[in-house]
Amino acid sequence: MKRRIFLLGLLAVMIVVAGSCKKFLEKKPHFLEPNNYYSNEAEVKSALAGIYDIISNESMWGGQIPIRHNATTDESFFSYTTFTSGPFRYNYDASDTYVGSLWRNLYTGIERANSLLANMDQAEMKEDAKRVTRGEALFLRAFFYFTLVQYYGDVPLKLDPSYSVDVVDIARTPTKEVYAQIVADMKEAESLVKTAAQIGNSGEISKSTIRGILARVFLTMAGAPLHDTEKFKDAREWALKVKESGEHALNAEYKQIFINEVQDIEDYKECIWEAECYGTNKDPYREGGRIGNENGVYCRADADILDSVGYAYGFNSTTQKLYYLYAPNDVRRDWAISTYSMNTLGVKTNLAASNIYGRNTNKWRREYELIFPKNKNYTSTNFPILRYADVLLMLAEAENEVTGATPLAHEALNLVRKRAGLADTTIASQDGFRDEIRDERARELCFEGLRKPDLIRWGIFVETMQVVADEFKAKGGTTYAYAAVNAANVSQRHLLYPIPLSEMSLNKKMVQNPYW
Repeated sequence: MKRRIFLLGLLAVMIVVAGSCKKFLEKKPHFLEPNNYYSNEAEVKSALAGIYDIISNESMWGGQIPIRHNATTDESFFSYTTFTSGPFRYNYDASDTYVGSLWRNLYTGIERANSLLANMDQAEMKEDAKRVTRGEALFLRAFFYFTLVQYYGDVPLKLDPSYSVDVVDIARTPTKEVYAQIVADMKEAESLVKTAAQIGNSGEISKSTIRGILARVFLTMAGAPLHDTEKFKDAREWALKVKESGEHALNAEYKQIFINEVQDIEDYKECIWEAECYGTNKDPYREGGRIGNENGVYCRADADILDSVGYAYGFNSTTQKLYYLYAPNDVRRDWAISTYSMNTLGVKTNLAASNIYGRNTNKWRREYELIFPKNKNYTSTNFPILRYADVLLMLAEAENEVTGATPLAHEALNLVRKRAGLADTTIASQDGFRDEIRDERARELCFEGLRKPDLIRWGIFVETMQVVADEFKAKGGTTYAYAAVNAANVSQRHLLYPIPLSEMSLNKKMVQNPYW
């Protein structure tokens, strides 16, 4: 029975709504019976918190999505050799823990959203508050489905809550139809929620959040596998709405974006939407994440100096390709990529100029944490799901695909370059501008969980990873031979994850993805 309840995130009979990392909502968990709940605003908000809770979970955007699911691309590799299998090694199958937990958590979030949307109308609360809550729930459900179709392709489209654990046979819905529902839900949600300025924080869903993610959705639809190039126009429209709202601006200093996230300093103008983590997992609600811990500079800090530097595993490191994409005067390079190593006393030693593969990712630095005592494995560091810089680069990309390398496309690109300390660029050709945008997205957004989806939608994932494999073979020597093998493992089968074995075993209507 327990396994069947987990199928598709079923939460029938008893819904468990956990405390949310969403810091503007109550964190105390509740155990809810759908037929007797949703009677007032407090109960509705508690249920909404349960949907948000999925976002910051350490197996989701609070850790594994950027650190493990997107660890090995042309910008980074998984440099912790103890783990020999998993998505980060491109050595996994349908029984893989990461593949299964991602599916399960996303459908848990969808089930929670479906339950709230189906029952909230009965609640006694102001209509304005009810309208905003509906918008947030609709968007989050759509965002979970967007993540599902990116990773798994055709998936069961379930829009009603589960009322029986016996209803488990649900067929896959074609990707195009799932996207249609995603767009419909997000557009409706955009008309219901508040503006970013009205909200004033990065954790709550705003109009800008939805507009920016809609731009990402449409760019994805315009690329592989749908190749619906008319959607470039929609991507341009929604990204431009964010820019023209006047509510957002780039933080003047690149590194401050990530220091703010470590220190829980609000900056919704740059970080439009964040996965908000809380505390260090010593409280019973376990709201801490792994940002900065698993993807910081390798440091096995001794207990007596843990508070000064923070323990970090150094799971992710840079590729030579990414390192040399940066101009020497680009301020982003030596913040995003480590220039030093650390010993158990927290003493830093500068890395040799030739030691590129030994450089860990370093955007979120534990030495800036303000919560003490520091936990060995968990941090309260937030993670950026959508930044204004990303919106500008999406606008530049969509504009170029629709019209060419216009002044608007250059303006959006050059705003990002200027913050990095670089001169404006002028590229006349559409192809040349396209290549520059692809490189700029790596320089600006590296290690933020966007590169693999980008490479897939551009239709160049497999060939790019073969180039990365060749790079490691030529420059990594025996020390990094494993990284060459991991990259060389990539084939057409890795464009999608397999449907998890647990789902295949229980759902008689489920069909496995090709090559798996």
